[in-house]
Amino acid sequence: MSRVKKRSWVTQLRRMMQSAREQISTQFHRIPQKARFVIVTFLFSIITTVFVSHFPLSVVPEYRPGEIAKSDVIVPADLMAKDEAHPSGASQIFKHNPYLLRAGEVVTAEKLPLIDAVRRSQIEQRDPKHLGGLLVLILLMNFALYKAAITSQSSRLGPRTGYWVASSAIMIQTLLVRAGMFGAAVLSTSPETMGFANIFEFQLAIPFAACALVLSLLIGSQVALVAGLMSAILVGFISPHGLTISAFALAGSITAIYSVQRYRTRNAVILASASVCAVNVGMGLITLLIANHEWAWQRVAGGVVLCLFGALLTAATASLAIPIYEWLFDILTDMRLLELSNADNPLLRQLAIQTPGTNHHSFMVGMLAEEAAKAIGANVLLARTGCLYHDIGKMAAPNMYIENQKGGPNPHDKVSPLNSVRIITGHVRRGIQMAKDADLPQQIIDFIPQHHGTRVLAYFYHKAKSQSEAGGEAVNMDDFRYPGPKPQSKEAVILMLADGAEASVRSLDEPTPESIRAIIKKIVDSVVADGQLDDSNITMKELTTIRESLINTLISVYHQRISYPGFNPPPEAVGVTEEASEIEKQMAMADVNGIPLQPVSQTNNISQEPQQKRQEPQRAKLRRGQ
Repeated sequence: MSRVKKRSWVTQLRRMMQSAREQISTQFHRIPQKARFVIVTFLFSIITTVFVSHFPLSVVPEYRPGEIAKSDVIVPADLMAKDEAHPSGASQIFKHNPYLLRAGEVVTAEKLPLIDAVRRSQIEQRDPKHLGGLLVLILLMNFALYKAAITSQSSRLGPRTGYWVASSAIMIQTLLVRAGMFGAAVLSTSPETMGFANIFEFQLAIPFAACALVLSLLIGSQVALVAGLMSAILVGFISPHGLTISAFALAGSITAIYSVQRYRTRNAVILASASVCAVNVGMGLITLLIANHEWAWQRVAGGVVLCLFGALLTAATASLAIPIYEWLFDILTDMRLLELSNADNPLLRQLAIQTPGTNHHSFMVGMLAEEAAKAIGANVLLARTGCLYHDIGKMAAPNMYIENQKGGPNPHDKVSPLNSVRIITGHVRRGIQMAKDADLPQQIIDFIPQHHGTRVLAYFYHKAKSQSEAGGEAVNMDDFRYPGPKPQSKEAVILMLADGAEASVRSLDEPTPESIRAIIKKIVDSVVADGQLDDSNITMKELTTIRESLINTLISVYHQRISYPGFNPPPEAVGVTEEASEIEKQMAMADVNGIPLQPVSQTNNISQEPQQKRQEPQRAKLRRGQ
């Protein structure tokens, strides 16, 4: 199969999966939100209850001596580990021979008490009171988990989505523990492995900390800590050794949560598992003391090896689960954001080639946004990555935007102001479509329309207004607004302010610290006065911090430098891009001040006499080496 055909098949498969996920999501969201929440919570709780309980699918029939066994009678793992539940001497039989009877064998009087013990245990596990109590307990735990998700400060996903991720992770964790307990029971009775360790030591190889590690990387330590505590409590119900193994699981979960903070490299999981490994070994020895097991060095060494293996399984499970959760719930981890911000990304590389001016502008805005996000504690990587993609829609018509015209003629001189607005605002619609075609996460796509909000393109509005005064026609301001929506997150607010700050400061003739401070203050005030921040949760204190961060960063960028004698451009070079820079300046000032400016005529943007007057100071500056 050729590379092109293979790529086509992969693309079609990804689109089919995306379409299926969208259809399922659409059907699911047709259910009322509260009903949906209750239904899914009950479903997750019931499934978790089944995994936690030792619910038998079938019950051993009541036999009498001399009857023929209809099916195999196998001793459950919890009975094999609890000698006190068995008749005298039965523990040795249970450990070495989990099969009490094979189908077709005759029931003897010696085996009848053992069969009755298994039957009583299965009936107890099927007791509705027992199952109901577990279900209520898990529902209460899920309520605590929901409250933790609501109060968490995760910027990667919403509170309810965080709750679904956490509750599903706990459900899967209980399934892993249940499967691990079954494996431990099998290995402890197998002739090949029973000499290496018993069921207690084999339990130490179960990846108890996988759930906490995954949630710490995907959501945050607060939700992960609650989920780790829930998981440890449920382990106590699953394990035949109760609180001893529960304490072992809790110690590993806490270590996993606080040994990793940011998921910026793939080896973050490995480093966390190394810490879990050390704690597992220590806690494994402690649990041996608590359980009062005999200290046979062979079993102690086997327990240490199994603790190490459990830490490795934790890392493997987390490495497998994280990409799946990223895809299912559109979670933007730090690692995913770093991949998207790579300059070798096809969309960013295309942006750099087709629209170099926009690419440089996006890079500068990203730098400003990164410092501002650090200042207020927002998601730095999300803000910077959103800046890199916020203007990708301009690739459809690069020359219609001033930063890509390279001093050439302005195409907007030949179209009406209203058509110019439609062209410029069209980059939002085109950018969203390009982002969806590139399978960008929704959080990144949201930056494209939100960084403009519903602001007015003041330059074209005032140009249309002055043109319509002669004909007496009215101009509707709403026709000159971006489609929106307004910024919904702190990162989108930072992008809106950084975008306006970078463009306006670039239009200044002399970007002195005083002029930079004045123009950025005007930008922030105009954005607030226009109500663009009404839908965000940003505070006035954070807004002031963002403004000061933008000012300080731009002052550092536009620092003064001495002139280099003999390297000044010739005077004839002055005025080559005067006209384009003047248009850029007028557009920036219109957005900042929101006041009518003298519109540029369609034939000659700036009259010859004023243009010469403006060129003289520029020529003088260049002659002085400035």
